[in-house]
Amino acid sequence: MLLSQAGRAFFRPQPLVALRSLRLASSGKKLVSVETDPEMENVAIIKMQKKPVNSLCSELLQQLDNSLQEVAHSETYKAAILTSAYPGIFSAGLDLMSMYGRSPDEVYAFWSTFQKAWITLYGSPLIIAAAINGNAPAGGCFLSLSCDYRVMGEGKFGIGLNETLVGIVAPFWMKNTMLNVIGYLETDRALQEGRLYSPAEAKAVRLVDEVTPEDQILPSCRNFIKKYLKIPYEPRYLTKQSMRAGTLNELRSNLHKDAEYAAEFLTQESMQKNMERYVQALQGKKQ
Repeated sequence: MLLSQAGRAFFRPQPLVALRSLRLASSGKKLVSVETDPEMENVAIIKMQKKPVNSLCSELLQQLDNSLQEVAHSETYKAAILTSAYPGIFSAGLDLMSMYGRSPDEVYAFWSTFQKAWITLYGSPLIIAAAINGNAPAGGCFLSLSCDYRVMGEGKFGIGLNETLVGIVAPFWMKNTMLNVIGYLETDRALQEGRLYSPAEAKAVRLVDEVTPEDQILPSCRNFIKKYLKIPYEPRYLTKQSMRAGTLNELRSNLHKDAEYAAEFLTQESMQKNMERYVQALQGKKQ
């Protein structure tokens, strides 16, 4: 039973006039593109292209999920590079307007889409490199953590799970994914502080594997993929699956419970007010 069906009250603030409300139906826009790498025919380049900052709304997440599955099932591709069509921003993370001012049922549906896209990405048999060509806070960082390798461009960019600064809490599967990459102590501090790392800082704690000039991001991803393509595909994937099974299965066995918790937690008045302050701050920057 969903929270609203159970008759639980929730706080629904009025959306700010200057911000568009979430469209639950498909807009018909192509928010994720797939093309063959011009230098490696067995590599797909998957680009997020939702202006202005690749915010992860339901539609983008669904298209990313579908694209990853299509590439994995293709006989052409063995690997993929996940990147942004817009230099300067990889992804700003989860679409705040998909959670702000929404009913528990709407948040539950959005969260379920998020869960499904992550399971597809993190559990993919593909060799996946993240070409981080700009800022990657929150969900943007999480997407990159879910890949096999991360190359970040030089510049005044930030990457990290900064959910606490937005007033929300990273779910256990986001926390565990970061922990799997950078270890307990760094994850503990990073999540509590909502820390955004510079590219150099991110490399120092292994949040990213390489930091390069912008024009070397894709070549560095290709070099990693070439190395991994020399490994027999099935044994490599089965090993990857074994390493990630615990994190994946913990969510798979708690999909409904996790989504219901998110729907209840994120629609609490205190959480909605936190998001409202953040939305207002973003709106102030645009004016």
